[in-house]
Amino acid sequence: MLWRKHGSPRDDARQAKLASYDRVEVSNPSDGGFWHWLFKFYAFAACCMLGLVALLGIGLFITFAAKLPSLPSFQRFRLESAESTLVRAWDGTPLAEFASERREILPFEAFPKRLVQAFVAIEDRRFYEHGGVDFRGMLRAAFANLRAGRVVQGGSTITQQVARALLHTSEQTLQRKIREAILARRLEARYTKDQILSLYLNQIFLGHQSYGVAAASRRYFDKAVGDLDLAEMATIAGIAQMPSRYSPFFEPELTRARRDQVLAAMVAAGVVDEAEARAASAKPLAPRPPADFFRDGSPYFAEHVRRDVGKRYGEKALWEGGLQIETTLLPGVDRAAQENVDFSLRKLDKRQGWRGPVAHLTGAAADEFRRRAAQRYGAEPLAEDRLYLGLVETATGAGVQVRVGEKIYLLPSAGMEWAVPFSMVDSTNGRALTSTVGVLKPGDVVWVANAHRTRLRRYSDWSYDSANEVQWLGAYDHHKPPPGPPQLRLEQTPRVQGVLYSYDHQSGYVVAMVGGLDFDRSEFNRAVQACRQPGSTYKPVYYSLALDKGYGFGSLLNDIPRAEVDPITGEIWVPQNLNNTVEYQVNLEYALVWSKNVPSVQLFKLVGGKEVEAWARRLGMTTPIIPDQALALGASCTRIDELTRAFSAFARNGSLQEPVYVRRVRDRGGNVLEDNTAASDPMGPPDARLDRMVALAGKQVKPVIPPRAAWLTSQLLRRVVTKGHAPALRNTGMLVAGKTGTSSATMDTWFVGYTSRWMITTWIGDDRRERPLGYKDAAFMLTVPMAARFLWETTAGQPLRDIPWERPAGVRANDTGGNLRATMEAVKAEDEAAAHKRKG
Repeated sequence: MLWRKHGSPRDDARQAKLASYDRVEVSNPSDGGFWHWLFKFYAFAACCMLGLVALLGIGLFITFAAKLPSLPSFQRFRLESAESTLVRAWDGTPLAEFASERREILPFEAFPKRLVQAFVAIEDRRFYEHGGVDFRGMLRAAFANLRAGRVVQGGSTITQQVARALLHTSEQTLQRKIREAILARRLEARYTKDQILSLYLNQIFLGHQSYGVAAASRRYFDKAVGDLDLAEMATIAGIAQMPSRYSPFFEPELTRARRDQVLAAMVAAGVVDEAEARAASAKPLAPRPPADFFRDGSPYFAEHVRRDVGKRYGEKALWEGGLQIETTLLPGVDRAAQENVDFSLRKLDKRQGWRGPVAHLTGAAADEFRRRAAQRYGAEPLAEDRLYLGLVETATGAGVQVRVGEKIYLLPSAGMEWAVPFSMVDSTNGRALTSTVGVLKPGDVVWVANAHRTRLRRYSDWSYDSANEVQWLGAYDHHKPPPGPPQLRLEQTPRVQGVLYSYDHQSGYVVAMVGGLDFDRSEFNRAVQACRQPGSTYKPVYYSLALDKGYGFGSLLNDIPRAEVDPITGEIWVPQNLNNTVEYQVNLEYALVWSKNVPSVQLFKLVGGKEVEAWARRLGMTTPIIPDQALALGASCTRIDELTRAFSAFARNGSLQEPVYVRRVRDRGGNVLEDNTAASDPMGPPDARLDRMVALAGKQVKPVIPPRAAWLTSQLLRRVVTKGHAPALRNTGMLVAGKTGTSSATMDTWFVGYTSRWMITTWIGDDRRERPLGYKDAAFMLTVPMAARFLWETTAGQPLRDIPWERPAGVRANDTGGNLRATMEAVKAEDEAAAHKRKG
């Protein structure tokens, strides 16, 4: 309080004096009053809240940042990213690509400038201006989405998209956005813009398993990125926003509209002018997927390699490891094998009879077929040796009119004489119709082919004479087709299956593997997965054992059928020869060359079932063996690749040659993980071949059976071709050895043989064992001509040697085996000893 004097009486008391002053109140200058204090209170509270928020933000940042993945190392990016495994043939031809993510990693310099500009223009125009998170772009996208009422723009920058890929999630949550932003800032702090773009362009998903623009370029246009034009670059850049929506294959109109948006964005960004954009926009969208070299090439072989490598290296390494697998296959040889299997099965299938049309269509369904057929075939001329799916329009006694594409062709009676109704009961083959009326009717959908052949190669087709022997048709070359429209012949898809399997018995390189008629219909690889009865092809197994035991080419055997009691099963059975022939007594050579069953059973009994089983195991057979007397005629099933390998011991004087499918495996860095190349591999560079010579020096393959027994057996197998049931091979003059085999009920027919270079096995059989291949059919009619046709086509120019071409040390040139049972006296003595043993 401050007192101010109002009057001045001198004698008043202190109280009176004080009363003479007026009382006034003066405010404190530092006190603002109620509102001032209220404001200060809230200001303090706000500061506290901001502090708490800041602390919470720091805590959240630390929490989210602690869980973020480490930034990618550019040096290890290729090693850590999933990359396709590529399988190549011996000559480098691609056979298969196995990938969970198809990716081809390129350095930034390999990407065309226009391609980079297209992505930046449409995905992140301010990429070179922001620091990883573009707040202006986020606001622009938000307004655009509000105006459209739906999401039409994204606010994520290219850096954020790279961060999202590193997070391995696309969930739409605030937590992900925070982590994404933090990681984007880290990326910007460590790497240059071009490095971030390199990561982006190599890992972005662009649909159809394609990761990165290089893979997308291959997938959509079958081009390297450097070969793309502006329209194609804009197309790929446009896919990035929504790969499932903008697929050139499934949504061409949407994809084209999106491409034009990219071109407009490039014009707006000033990286292309309007004239260039208009020219690119005027181009049609023309996607061209790459060839499916897995299915179009050698699918049975490629799938076998896939299973093998996946088993040994693991599925992750196969599908993501970027392995480079070099195989042994010769594509031209395997194509010849496929064509021979197809030709031989169709030859047999027609002789078995007609099973009816593929379908029968009328009305709208028939019209739809005509429309699709016109799209598929158009008006192109009919090619020779190609199958077409046609629709029967009219059928008369003079023939059938069949629509193929936009044209109608005549299917004359001569083109369907073979179409005798198929029977599951009557297995008589090769009958012909006297009238073809009623075979087909309008609306039938059937397979047809051009009936004319301008050129017929030597030993490429055959007929059968009255004795069912193969007669090769004469070669010709008419140079050009006859005048007038071509005529058709009726075809159908065979119901039986076939195999052709071949490998080099010196290197082990598998040059051809066809495991069935059609991989798309059946992926089951009969060459390595089926266990089939080998029939008489099993005979060389125990004939070689007999030769080792002292029997010789001249050893005498009984050829009179008689009841046999199997000592294991107790079953009574009577073995019979082909066509029930009886020659009373034959020698061992004659019995094998002409595949006589009766003397072979006797020889099997002489050497013993258990010993035959042990001998077969030495020859590498792993399938179950029942050593009863039926084994003499090949009753125990075996695998095709294993029986082929067993015969390699006869070709190689007793030593087995394992088949080799994979020559070399490299990792994505080019390091060799596995090397099975032969020192003589002509595809290897000189230094690599020298290295293999050093690596293989001193390594010798030990024989699994005595070389002399193998060499003697090889002589007999050569005589099977030159004298026995192999006229189709004999008439070609090729230097081949081998053995035919026909299983019981003619469900399987085989030929297993070799030249001085290659092993070869051909097989034809009924998968389900439902119907015999033919009442009078046998291997010499089916698998022998198939083998001859293949070998003539693929080995005619090879410098082959006669068989056997190398005599083991210490073996005489005129050696024909031992003398057991070589005379009648020896036979009688041995029979008496056997009888005495049975009585005892």
